Amino acid sequence: MSSNRFDKRKKTITRTFRLRQEWDNVIQDEAQKQGVSVNVLLNKILRKYSLYSRWNDRNKDISMSPRTLREILSSVETEDVITAAKKSGALDCINIVNAMGLPMNYDSFVYLITEHLGGPSFARWFQCFHHTQGNKDIFHLQHDFGQKWSIYLENYLLAFLKAITDTEATTRTYEYAVTLNVTRPRTKIFAKTTE
Repeated sequence: MSSNRFDKRKKTITRTFRLRQEWDNVIQDEAQKQGVSVNVLLNKILRKYSLYSRWNDRNKDISMSPRTLREILSSVETEDVITAAKKSGALDCINIVNAMGLPMNYDSFVYLITEHLGGPSFARWFQCFHHTQGNKDIFHLQHDFGQKWSIYLENYLLAFLKAITDTEATTRTYEYAVTLNVTRPRTKIFAKTTE
């Protein structure tokens, strides 16, 4: 998958650039707070930009506090949450995959659920714990937004998955988590023809 090219160890380059003094002060202060070098912090910032923020900016995504999201969800009927989730899950799948230049396949779904939506550095819709058992992928998605967010996630991700592949999935929702069990699609094997 094309996004993996950012995760593997690759050759590094040295680049020199100018930045304003106040930004340098912020970067040095933050690096010290995190207990890392300025170089490590800048690479972390550039990784987030390369894998997430540039798509986020192009898509004009918005950020809101957890409290705001909880308040919005508490005022919406469950049926409306389900309708919105199904509609946006299917549309977002096509838009995200195409905008990022990812292949329209199951590997892209796994990447997006584990890193883009559920990783610690990007959208943070949930914290994703990914396990495999035989031919199944198990995604346990923990969050702090309550039952209606679990319902939203369940329907959003099932619609997302259905838009990208025809694989089977089952879910269980909890007040602060969703477990998604997906049967991994089999690789198609094409028989050789002999002449």
